[in-house]
Amino acid sequence: LKLQYPDWELAKYERDEFPFWISEGDDRRNFIPTPLHQTELAEWLKQHASLDYWQEDDWNQRCRDDFSTTSNALSALVQDGEWPIERWREALRVWAEDKLIKQSWSIAQVISKAPNNVIQALSHSLGWWLQAQARIFKDCEELFFTLIRRLLELEHQNGVHEEDDLVLRAINHPVGLVTEALLRWWYRQELKDAEGLRDEIKPLFTELCDTGVEKFRHGRVLLTANAIELFRVDEKWARTSLLPLFDWQLSEVEARAAWEGFLWSPRPYRPLLSAIKQPLLETATRYRELGKYAEQYAAFLTFAALDPGDTFTTEELAEATCKLPLEGLQSAVQAVTRALDGAGEQRREYLRNRVLPYFKSVWPKTRDVMTPTISELLGQLCVAAREDFPEALEILQHWLQPVEHPFYLVYLLNEEKLCDQFSLDALVFLDTIVGDDAQLLPQELKQCLDDIEKADQTLAEDARFVRLSQVFERHGIS
Repeated sequence: LKLQYPDWELAKYERDEFPFWISEGDDRRNFIPTPLHQTELAEWLKQHASLDYWQEDDWNQRCRDDFSTTSNALSALVQDGEWPIERWREALRVWAEDKLIKQSWSIAQVISKAPNNVIQALSHSLGWWLQAQARIFKDCEELFFTLIRRLLELEHQNGVHEEDDLVLRAINHPVGLVTEALLRWWYRQELKDAEGLRDEIKPLFTELCDTGVEKFRHGRVLLTANAIELFRVDEKWARTSLLPLFDWQLSEVEARAAWEGFLWSPRPYRPLLSAIKQPLLETATRYRELGKYAEQYAAFLTFAALDPGDTFTTEELAEATCKLPLEGLQSAVQAVTRALDGAGEQRREYLRNRVLPYFKSVWPKTRDVMTPTISELLGQLCVAAREDFPEALEILQHWLQPVEHPFYLVYLLNEEKLCDQFSLDALVFLDTIVGDDAQLLPQELKQCLDDIEKADQTLAEDARFVRLSQVFERHGIS
């Protein structure tokens, strides 16, 4: 057949070998290279202003490899009033890359001449480009602020639903993009405490804090994420314009946005915590409104309770902690365990001076917090105490109960070799967390029982030891 029909060719990817073939149509796409010279490229862009799925081209790569020709071609079209939007979007995304960001600042003069409808169409790409430029551009600062203002003046769709991640929406919204650009420029200025906000940026930040402008909420989310720095540099401005955003009594919608922004990456700074103390404590009653940032709030409140200083009273922290739902209390225990693990060589002092007082004075004393999940987390905290395991168990055992799957707890106990050191306490611990109906008990339980017996042979006759041995024989992994 090859000799008889030399012009015939087999289809790509052995397509002829299959009775049915499904594809996305890529095999039918044509490739068109862009012209090399500026004049021809400008004319080509005029003819191919829109992207065509069926006609692939190398415009994206040309913007990356040949900034001079591509930018000049776009600038030439601007002189004729031509703004190929889709080509500009691709170019701005490419020019926001590290390799081209410095060189591409020269295009700002061209973009500043764009009519409002073009700025609107390019708002996302232009926002990303300005955000990248904010850290490095030099000269012509007025162009930077002009473009920022033009983007802020645009009309934007505001629809924010209760289930939205407000931070995610903010960092991808044109208002959020330019707010981040302003913040990046601001951080370049060698900030000093109490020096006040600079004249170039203070009016813009104040404008973004105007709750009467709904579209600026995306900017407010990012400003509250930087609340500590703003407070340190200009406390008077922050108290007047920024901190009221955290107040649930003024606006539940704005407070939720502010707290989600702050909790995106929260850090303790006592002067600021003192200034927003009441809204911070009240947020415990709004736990579920915070969505994915609720766990961050529970952890942040817990860290504040572990080191309250003179900002909070024990009664205030205990009241707020009691208002957390069960899932918030679970996050609180995990935060305590992380804090203890991070204490390093000061673990013993941290346990005695921070952790145990927290459970004595702040942790809820009601029976409804005695759940299997919280029991397991508290069990992990007991083991994390290591050489102070007996002391931790004495305080926490009242909240411990049988865990449905104690596999991990038994593993941790054995891993830390606590049965050798504290045989009686380890037996009490195991007897509490391992119920008669526990399933798939690990081989480590047998090892723990052996270690307990080696350390104190009299415990082998203890009723708790006998029960655990029987449970393992029935349900353990051999």
